[in-house]
Amino acid sequence: MKIIVFMKNWVGDTFFQFPAIQLIKKKYPSAQITCIAPPRCRELLLAHPAVSEVLEFDEKTTHRSWLKRFAFVRELRSRGPWDQAYLFHRSKSRAMLLALSGVKERFGYGKGRGFWLTHSVAEPEQALHHVDYFLELLRGCGYELPEKPFYELPVSGTALEKANQLLSEAGIAGQKHFVCFHLGANWAPKRWPAEHFAALAELIGQNWKMSIVVTGSAGDAPLWEAMRRHVKNAQVIGVIGKTGLDSLAALYSQASLVVSGDSGPMHIAVAMGTPTVALFGPTSPDLTGPRGRGEAVVLKFAPQGVTIPFIGEEKDAQDWLAQISPTQVFDAIWAKGWIHD
Repeated sequence: MKIIVFMKNWVGDTFFQFPAIQLIKKKYPSAQITCIAPPRCRELLLAHPAVSEVLEFDEKTTHRSWLKRFAFVRELRSRGPWDQAYLFHRSKSRAMLLALSGVKERFGYGKGRGFWLTHSVAEPEQALHHVDYFLELLRGCGYELPEKPFYELPVSGTALEKANQLLSEAGIAGQKHFVCFHLGANWAPKRWPAEHFAALAELIGQNWKMSIVVTGSAGDAPLWEAMRRHVKNAQVIGVIGKTGLDSLAALYSQASLVVSGDSGPMHIAVAMGTPTVALFGPTSPDLTGPRGRGEAVVLKFAPQGVTIPFIGEEKDAQDWLAQISPTQVFDAIWAKGWIHD
């Protein structure tokens, strides 16, 4: 049996869809599951045991033109025949591509896309956490849902080797305990201030004498430089731009704790089972909060009377996360007893 899962676009979305993919695999254990997703999600998808292969598709870059999209249809047809497809994306054009690719059974939420689907499911009436949103689609397709769904991800030996190499280069290989900070996020208002990360590093260093490993993409280098300027005594090591998503997962799997804003790496951390502090401002933890196998504390701030998730101007939400103080984060870590000397 050959099944397509047409994924949503972001790293966090990938984790939110993992419980649904796992459920499809449970129902059809011998099926080949092919995920269609942007290149940024490829590593994570291939690491999941339920996923057989990944085909890259991105409407904003490589497949902007209809000529490229029809070429993608030809590729899908050449790889067929396909028995089923699950459309997790809300895109009408993606539904059309699946129909043109000759997939026999096409499942998805039907609003605006029903013409291109063979099995349309009604959208949930209330807002749901995205994990539950994707699972509700499967409920509408006759699946029995798990009681407490969560996402997780195995770590490969190769990824562990890469992570251990980074720790060795940083001079902390073999340390029993270290903490990771992730500085970046795909929207500026979701980033905790660099000086707050620096102050938290000082508090952790004063109380537990632990190293802080700072992660981020190459584009987060200015945030790392800003943080480093505010650090006085804490032992802080940056691995900015040095990890792929797989080696980042391996690094987090060995950490005592991860602190991050609402970001894909935050979801990687909780998927690894690592205790995590997740900082939320203009986005809603009820919709996109941590739901991995690891324990997480969510700290949030939004001005009174503002609807969350916030969809206004970036400048209007720029300072919200700054209202969560380093002391608040430290106190949450202390209360949980996650770190021991």
